[in-house]
Amino acid sequence: MQSPLLYPAQFAGVIFDWDGVIAETKLNFQPIRDQFFGGRRVPLLESARTLPDAQRDAVMAAICAEEMRGAAASTPVPGARELVELLNSRGVPWCVMSRNCRESIDLAARSIGFPLPSATFGREAVHVKPDPRAIDDAAGSLGASARDCLVIGDFLYELIGARRAGARCVLVNRADTECESYADAAFATMRDLYESFAANEPIVPWEYHAAGWFGLQSLEAMYRRTIFFDTELNAVSLARVEELASRGLGTLCTAGEREVTARELAQTPALAPFWLKRPLCKALSALLAPRYPLLTIKNGTDGEPLSSIIKPH
Repeated sequence: MQSPLLYPAQFAGVIFDWDGVIAETKLNFQPIRDQFFGGRRVPLLESARTLPDAQRDAVMAAICAEEMRGAAASTPVPGARELVELLNSRGVPWCVMSRNCRESIDLAARSIGFPLPSATFGREAVHVKPDPRAIDDAAGSLGASARDCLVIGDFLYELIGARRAGARCVLVNRADTECESYADAAFATMRDLYESFAANEPIVPWEYHAAGWFGLQSLEAMYRRTIFFDTELNAVSLARVEELASRGLGTLCTAGEREVTARELAQTPALAPFWLKRPLCKALSALLAPRYPLLTIKNGTDGEPLSSIIKPH
């Protein structure tokens, strides 16, 4: 059975951020925020689009100028080249995805002597992170789905985009509690991430972080369990299944002919009316799979009856 842990060797592709991950450009956008946005820490690209044309053009010119300044003085991030070489040796495709203009990415790459991959995305791309479609596009360029890729970033934008797209993500080079809450794992430096990859060390997926209190052995034992959904679907039974899923449940079975009843719909606020008289297996998948993608939900009667482990009122 598949492990509930994530191993570097299983990723079909890796999507790198640029600034702070491969090239250190030390960009400072605060003067731009001071000049155009009253010092507020707003997302510059998105906020610029709300301005009148002339002011928007002035903001974008200032952003580009700062990116080019940083690119000319950029330095390589230790560990990044080693990680790329490791991926190449293992035949794992990778790409670069940034909010910076492509011209500045090219300049920074020349400054640090880094060979950019053919799949390099700047803000001129159709979609820009944190739009999850940017992750989908980057993964597609690697011949993979977002769900099978790892995003490596040092800031909120790539982590939010990855989480929204269903990709796995790690945070590097940043001591930021808020950012860490979005990541599957955090590493103090890129070199630490490289060493972890080289050793093929496992990562506990984001959705199982709460299960860490029980330990990895408990997580793996739970992943070997199968539960048969033999009871009525309602807020209580759904909550119990969600609790088991958060602790690493591996398989959930439902009787093949079972459909969602009107009573079950009424007692399960999280379930949309669309699911009335539709297969329970598919309804549970719609509720659980986005949050717990490693949970297998299928038709069958195998496993422990859920009714035997629901706490009585």
